[in-house]
Amino acid sequence: MPNPGTDRLPALNNTARVVLGMIAEGHTAGYSIKAEIERSTRLYWGASIGGIYPELRRLEAAGLVTARDDPRGGATRHAYELTDAGHDALGRWLNDTSEPALEMRHEALLRLRFAGVLELGQQLELVGRMRQAHEHRATTLRARLGAGHFDDPLHRMTVEFALGFNEWAIGWCDQAAARLRGERIAVGEPSSGGTPNPSRAGAPT
Repeated sequence: MPNPGTDRLPALNNTARVVLGMIAEGHTAGYSIKAEIERSTRLYWGASIGGIYPELRRLEAAGLVTARDDPRGGATRHAYELTDAGHDALGRWLNDTSEPALEMRHEALLRLRFAGVLELGQQLELVGRMRQAHEHRATTLRARLGAGHFDDPLHRMTVEFALGFNEWAIGWCDQAAARLRGERIAVGEPSSGGTPNPSRAGAPT
């Protein structure tokens, strides 16, 4: 049953959501949270690595986590645990019925949007670099999946989704290059090819 004080909980930013989730999974120190973000969630969700420690302090001040000294190797470290309010805040976000944000920061795609000022050969090179970036990411994901890095089935599913997206994007880049070779798309000229249909390249649905 939800805590009656749930409505008074502070709003969670992107970094707070990841940090609370990581602590709930057992990553209780700042350095272990950073390592797990690098290994997993940064593949599909942007969280500020440099903002982890300030966020931990903010969450502690808000009463969502508690910290205790956890000295190791002579260094002063802190181990964090969720408070009841922290569990409530994480649960409220996980169970939120509003439409989740589907955001993408894809610099290569942004460059392609404005590539009408480039020559055809430069446009094709841009698409080629975009394809290489997705190939690199797909190769990394396949290696991690093949090495069994993800014991949690839900964690593995999220990485499989990321792999499927990158594999689809590789096919899309091939189609885009073929279209560019067939028609020169310049600034102010609408494409005669119509709206691209992602499903033709096997896009995940």
